[in-house]
Amino acid sequence: MLTRRELLRRSAALAAIAALPPFVATAPAAAGDLADGEMEGEGELPRFRAYGNDSFFRSKVARAPIDADRTTAFRSFMRSHPDQKGIAYPVIRGVGGNTWGTAYAMGRSEDPVWKLTGSVPPEVSWLETTGFHAPEYLGSMLTGTSDSPLVVIDRASGQSIWAAKTKLAGSNLISVGAAGAFDHASNGLDQRNPRSNSESNFRSRGAIPDAMVIRKDLVDWGIYHNSDLGHVLHMFLVETNTADGFCHPMVGTESGNNGFGAEGERIALRADLDLASRDLSPTGRVIASTLQNYGAYFGDNSGSTTALKAEQTSSTRDVWGSTLTVDTLRSLTWDDFVVIPKGWQ
Repeated sequence: MLTRRELLRRSAALAAIAALPPFVATAPAAAGDLADGEMEGEGELPRFRAYGNDSFFRSKVARAPIDADRTTAFRSFMRSHPDQKGIAYPVIRGVGGNTWGTAYAMGRSEDPVWKLTGSVPPEVSWLETTGFHAPEYLGSMLTGTSDSPLVVIDRASGQSIWAAKTKLAGSNLISVGAAGAFDHASNGLDQRNPRSNSESNFRSRGAIPDAMVIRKDLVDWGIYHNSDLGHVLHMFLVETNTADGFCHPMVGTESGNNGFGAEGERIALRADLDLASRDLSPTGRVIASTLQNYGAYFGDNSGSTTALKAEQTSSTRDVWGSTLTVDTLRSLTWDDFVVIPKGWQ
């Protein structure tokens, strides 16, 4: 039997979710679709996260050491970089009319099969031939920007698919400039990473597809449980430093950058930061808790202000409404972050 305190907490959490604007959700999960015992009680929100508890994707930073020198250098860099100074927190892309988020969908066996064409690496050539499951609306979510990424978590095939520079090229056909895929049964690392247990996972420079999007269903789960997203996030840094190279979980780096950090280097909100003392919305609290419990790794250069990418909104499918904005994390500062030693897990 629930205690009075638990009843009050759950009532408040459900009220917060009920107050959110309606959105078009993916089909509800059947019991057979759930993994890792993620349905934690009748009437509660299901949560699916790929890979295992031993993956980098799900690794927490609670016991992580802090690199004091790198932390000082990072904070100084973020205050001084010309494209970053004046913005003391990670902005959120893909909301409020911004088109630089991540087109996202969860595919199931009843959904149509989509295929990719264009620059599909041979390591994932099956994306051209066999394809993957995704809802019919996927094509309408592609933004057409020079980046235009997508992430599809295909529960039917057990794969997470990533692609960039995407354009609708026909019926259930998408033209891409890059593509990759990770097996849900693996530990979520690129095949070129010495710690990987997969011979098939592949994505340019090794970035984890599932980390590249803030999912609405996981935010709702976090609000309900006063918790977090349950995984590390992929951060688009204002500018990495090519000379710093890369570290686990990444397997490569972009060239020509003179900023801060190796690709794969992880930062996190300091453990002693009281998030309740900051002016955070329910959605902001979930994301901030994620940054405190799991952190974020440098996975790309943003080309502008440092950002996280949310599930992309469109004129026909706005999953966020006013619950997530570009400035949702504005009460945080870069001085709240610490740098974890390179490659730590």
